[in-house]
Amino acid sequence: MKRMINNILLIICIFIFCISTWKLYGYYRSYKKAKDTYSKIAKENVKISKNERKIDFKKLKSQNQDIAGWIYIRGTTIDYPIVQGKDNSTYLHRTFHKKYNPSGCIFLDYKCKKDFMSDNNVIYGHHMRDGSMFATFVKYKNRSFWKKHQKIILYLPKETRTLKVIAARANKPEKLPIEFKNKKDRENYLSRIQSISYLPDQSIRKRLYTFVTCSYEKNDYRTYIYAVENQKEVRE
Repeated sequence: MKRMINNILLIICIFIFCISTWKLYGYYRSYKKAKDTYSKIAKENVKISKNERKIDFKKLKSQNQDIAGWIYIRGTTIDYPIVQGKDNSTYLHRTFHKKYNPSGCIFLDYKCKKDFMSDNNVIYGHHMRDGSMFATFVKYKNRSFWKKHQKIILYLPKETRTLKVIAARANKPEKLPIEFKNKKDRENYLSRIQSISYLPDQSIRKRLYTFVTCSYEKNDYRTYIYAVENQKEVRE
């Protein structure tokens, strides 16, 4: 009887091991598929000439009308198209080509203006455990990382904006403002950001950009990265 029980337990353990291995393989396969997909998109739509990067938005739009921009941070893995869906669940688990994948796509909040002219432009991306999508953003809570990667390049169909990261924090999910009700409301919100800014002596007077991803310090936490416009380059 004891031997039978041990054999049953062994079979159960083997079964659990096989299921776990299969799930891990599934995660790896989906991560790789997403990484290959976005690498191909970048290869086909990002042209580099004389150290200048150009995004083929015409081609991207022919593939997906929801294209809104492209985000790039030099020296990191962040080099992705940005889309905007009809709601914030559209691209939560769908790639740029609208195919199901846990990695999803980088997307602009559906309430924001598609030309990134909102008071606060909120952009979301998953924190994938293989380091892809917006996983890099959690590193901005480390001042030494921030010093080396302060600049974010935001490519839009008609212009390129250089953003400067000014603050980072982790907290529970919260409702983020898109358009401020009035000047006082805006000043109150920006003063909160100013209080945790890496640049406390520089007041925030420009349009705000908030990048959001999952964080694992505590259960159901988010990392919020705040940036402002540094300069613009309008294209003909």
